[in-house]
Amino acid sequence: GELERQLQGLRFLPEVADAAFLQRDASPLAEVRFRQDMPMQDTSGSAGEGHPAWWRLLLDRTGQQTAECLAPIRRKAEEADPALLRDEGESIGSVRIGLNVSAFRQDMARSLRLALGTSLAIVAVGMWFTLGMTRRIIAPMRSLAVAARKMALGQIRPVDIHFDDAEIRELSESFNSMSERLAASRADMETYHETLVQMAYYDELTGLANRALLRDHIDLALAQASRHQSSMALLFLDLDRFKNINDSLGHSMGDRLLKGVAERLRACIRCGDTVARMGGDEFVVVLNDLSRGAEQAVAESGRVAEKIGQVLASPFRIQDHEITATFSIGIALCPRDGENGEELIKQADAAMYSAKALGRNNYQFYTPEMGSQGIHRLTLESDLRRALERDEFELYFQPQFSRYSRRVVGAEALIRWRQRDGSLHCPKEFIALAEETGLILPLGEWVLNAACTIKSDWSARGICPPEFEHIAINVSPQQFWSPNFANKVLEIIAKSGLDHAGGLEMELTENCLMRHTDEVMDTFSTLKEAGVRFAVDDFGTGYSSLHYLKKFPLDGLKIDQSFVRDCTKDPGDDAIIRAIIAMADGLGLKVIAEGVERQGQVDFLLSHGCKYFQGFGFGVPVSAKVFEQTYLLQPSPG
Repeated sequence: GELERQLQGLRFLPEVADAAFLQRDASPLAEVRFRQDMPMQDTSGSAGEGHPAWWRLLLDRTGQQTAECLAPIRRKAEEADPALLRDEGESIGSVRIGLNVSAFRQDMARSLRLALGTSLAIVAVGMWFTLGMTRRIIAPMRSLAVAARKMALGQIRPVDIHFDDAEIRELSESFNSMSERLAASRADMETYHETLVQMAYYDELTGLANRALLRDHIDLALAQASRHQSSMALLFLDLDRFKNINDSLGHSMGDRLLKGVAERLRACIRCGDTVARMGGDEFVVVLNDLSRGAEQAVAESGRVAEKIGQVLASPFRIQDHEITATFSIGIALCPRDGENGEELIKQADAAMYSAKALGRNNYQFYTPEMGSQGIHRLTLESDLRRALERDEFELYFQPQFSRYSRRVVGAEALIRWRQRDGSLHCPKEFIALAEETGLILPLGEWVLNAACTIKSDWSARGICPPEFEHIAINVSPQQFWSPNFANKVLEIIAKSGLDHAGGLEMELTENCLMRHTDEVMDTFSTLKEAGVRFAVDDFGTGYSSLHYLKKFPLDGLKIDQSFVRDCTKDPGDDAIIRAIIAMADGLGLKVIAEGVERQGQVDFLLSHGCKYFQGFGFGVPVSAKVFEQTYLLQPSPG
């Protein structure tokens, strides 16, 4: 009864059809049947014998509705009912359970459907979660990754991510902050790169191409001329007397003039041509695609040179000054003169110096003879540097006369250079070279020292007549503006033994008087207090106004010989001379006329009140010894 009661506990399992406890001889000890329509099935010897019941169930192919499973019961005191256990460890019987195959299969189907549904639900939830994570995390990260890739390619832009998560938002803000710094850094680098390119290839003052970029453009022009079977021209331009403008008006005014010149030169050339600044007041123009024939190329480049001259001839208005700038231009052609850039520059440079030698403000084409002229100029510069050491300079003196007293009242000291081989150089040639090379400073100091020493010697020997007042020397702007010039002059006067500084007169060009600085005024004051006299040389040919005539302590004016030469024939020269004399009389200044050679000039000047003369008509420049014998030891000519 107890065993049957225990078996009744299986009735709630729909898969169980019947159950029984069997003794060792297989006779039922207790038996319960839950489904009457399901007969008991003996599976002994059926398929799957020796295998577990569930395996035999799966292997069943008979179509039966039930299946049985047997399990032996062994003796174990702590687990089995004592009534069923007799011998320890021995099999005391078995348990037989009849399974309802249909119910089992239905349960398996339900379990599979449940498992499948659960799996699908899990997959759906996973996909939903994944999509949500993609939208909330992966998508922002992908945006950041795309932005980072663009950043690496130089396309730096901030990203706009709307996300509630604090970490993602902080990451986005950090990325944008980094991108902004990188963008700023990139902009700085690009600006710095542009600045380096500008410094490396363009002139800082004018913005034109510099030497480095000019070489590249010349090479391109040469290659293009060779490929197209055409010609190209190189024009070398140098501003005439720019040093005087720069020295008189100041470097800032000179810089503004160069900028104005650069702007006008740009307007003179075609888009495919090049204009560059070599440095200082030197410019180069490269003309491309000229005619292949030499004559046509000469004509085309000549027309451009004439156009440049006309455009630059108009005065430049800079502050309160009108400055007229002229250029000397040298032209070299490819392939006529050469096919090498450096060679063409050298040839055009030589042609430019030839233009200067021919009076400036013109253009010249290169010829083979000009190469030897360039070599001569280099040799002359080298010899000039050694001339002072070799004592190759000498002072000549040209007398200055008072027409009324018919006596010599002074002399102008003029430098001469005679080399050891006996060759005599023209002052215009080596004075201009000395000013270009800076040798004018030691050369001018030598002239000052020699003139003071000679005048002191004449005075000490008592051969100077009472009316002989002074020796005049020419002083360049570079000398006059040099530091401590006044102190150097006073030291030389004292060292030479000159009895008084009034025996020295300094002839200054109008350019010297254009600089109204405190240093210049101090130089004037110091020398004027010591007794040094001042006169304006070549009056009327400079750039300045007449304001300086009352501003500076001047003693005299020298009428330039260009006005005196044709004063009896040219009404313009007549009017200019009369105006200069009248103005000088009004200001109390002595007037000396230069370049007087004919009696008609003397009569004209005397009739208008000019009292002092200098020129070949009164005396040519001679050495100190000849001057002494001719004009000091003997009566002056009438």
